[in-house]
Amino acid sequence: MSGSRPGTATLVAADTRLRFPVSDQPLACRTEPRVFAIEDVSTTDDPRAREKATAQAKQACSGCPVAAECLKWALANPDLTPTGVWAATTKRERKRLRKQLVARLGDDWPGVVAEQDRRRREQQRAARTAPPTVRDQALARLELELVPTRPEPYNPWSQPITPQQAAANRRVLERALTGKAA
Repeated sequence: MSGSRPGTATLVAADTRLRFPVSDQPLACRTEPRVFAIEDVSTTDDPRAREKATAQAKQACSGCPVAAECLKWALANPDLTPTGVWAATTKRERKRLRKQLVARLGDDWPGVVAEQDRRRREQQRAARTAPPTVRDQALARLELELVPTRPEPYNPWSQPITPQQAAANRRVLERALTGKAA
């Protein structure tokens, strides 16, 4: 026995490593969800009706502030996004993107992406909340002072020779001739 009766829905759990996109702004997918259900579009009157509906849904996604998070979530949860347009992608496009992610990051690509997102959020939070300490600033200044700098090389075609440059050149030549050059 399979454990589920015919005609009952099976509850599919979402991958919790990637967050479902949340926004305070009114999103097209929430205000007009029927636009994104392209499989429900009838093609009896117009054979290109589904293509037009797909283009309309993708256009609605184009300015969405949570499109990147939506795409990650849709790719990580194929059982919850089997139809419709999610983050301006169709079922076929999401399947192709999942294959590319598996090839690039391995079978546990959602975990890799979630870890990258976590690190990025930590860095952004640290950059916003923790300014460099006085000690870090002093060390950065000392590092700049201790790094030996060299003067720009003399370019005879664009700069005239200065008396200081002539004296420095003479000293270098004298050291080289006496064998005291380091």
